[in-house]
Amino acid sequence: MKRIMMKTILFSAVVALTGYYAQAQCGDWKFPEDKATFDEKNVLYSDALRNKDYANAKGPHLWILTNAPDVNKAIYINGEKIYKGLADKEKDADKKKEYIDSLMLMYDMRLQYTPCGEEADIAARKAYNAYRYNVKNKSELENILGLFDKAYELNGKDLPYYMILPYMSVVQYNVKYVKNLSEDQILDRYDKVIETVDYQIANGKKPDRIKKLKDYKGSIEGILVGLVDINCDFVREKMAPKFRENPEDLKMAKKIFGFMLKGKCTDDPLWLETGEVILANTPDFAIAKALGSKFKAAKETEKAEKYFNQALEIASEPADKADMYIQLGNLKSGSVARDYYRKALSADPSKKEAYSAIGYLYYGSFERCAGKEDWVKDRAIFIAAYDMFKRGGNTAMMGKAKDAFPSKEEVFTYNYEVGTSVTVGCWVNETVTIQTRD
Repeated sequence: MKRIMMKTILFSAVVALTGYYAQAQCGDWKFPEDKATFDEKNVLYSDALRNKDYANAKGPHLWILTNAPDVNKAIYINGEKIYKGLADKEKDADKKKEYIDSLMLMYDMRLQYTPCGEEADIAARKAYNAYRYNVKNKSELENILGLFDKAYELNGKDLPYYMILPYMSVVQYNVKYVKNLSEDQILDRYDKVIETVDYQIANGKKPDRIKKLKDYKGSIEGILVGLVDINCDFVREKMAPKFRENPEDLKMAKKIFGFMLKGKCTDDPLWLETGEVILANTPDFAIAKALGSKFKAAKETEKAEKYFNQALEIASEPADKADMYIQLGNLKSGSVARDYYRKALSADPSKKEAYSAIGYLYYGSFERCAGKEDWVKDRAIFIAAYDMFKRGGNTAMMGKAKDAFPSKEEVFTYNYEVGTSVTVGCWVNETVTIQTRD
């Protein structure tokens, strides 16, 4: 009976004092007329709170809530501590619920009397603690989801990072136990959550936080897969028509692109279309590289070159720059291709495949470059190729190139000596040391 009475008194504080609202006190204190009693109650509850004696802090704190609700936001910050402390220690289910209800009321009263421009933070705190204490209560799930929606509305992509995974979990629990969300409503919230993760990863400064967010992203995507059967057919049937209605919809383009990538349906022209929309609005190395590779495979060289160059401009890591130079070289031939491979090696000397790529250029240029008057000089191009394959660690092609070296008889016939130098003509223009295949 006593518990019910105390709960009633606390909730009555909001109702009875609605007309007592005054301008929120965000720095100075707005003391009540009975300041002496206020000071006494303030000391009593503050001392008890300092000693984590939450039970004895509750009574004097309640007096302040009832008689001076707009005194300062500190009473709500401390009220949060009191009722969280009481709820965490309480074993009795009914009494625990009473404390949790009172905790939620602290956020409501703070918003009413001392918001101080902190509405977004207060909404986030209320949503998170509603999740923490009530998520196992099926009757509370719809309300908790509403609180998270409100917190996102106020915070946007600055939603506190520790709320991101719980937000998606609340969606999951509502689908499972309340069955109150359509596929579109699930996907809408997924979009908000995943965009928040991506934004915070991109703008994060703490490596540990970024790592944690990346882990969250994987978990969030795992939850979605369990809620909606998102396969290639789903994307084509449910999402493609919406994209066709508004092909400039960047949000929809990102959604389709990601789902089709995960569903391994990247051969669909729709995947390429959405990728191009994304790149037109948001520089992204991985997407530019992927599109370049797809267009290269489709032998659309001009588009492939466009996106490899775009990826090159975005790339920040030496290895990524080198990869793009190699890809661009693969689209070209002769000295132009070699220039790209050399740029790759300048960007990242560890990219030995660039040496091998030059080796292939030389090896494949024999017919084009052979004058067919001096077989030693003509076959010297294979020596140049061999040297590149060797630097690239390509033993298989080293063997093939060596098999095409000039023979001892050819060296003798054309009046050369093993170990002397000869310059390969044509576009190659490399000087090599004469060797024989036998």
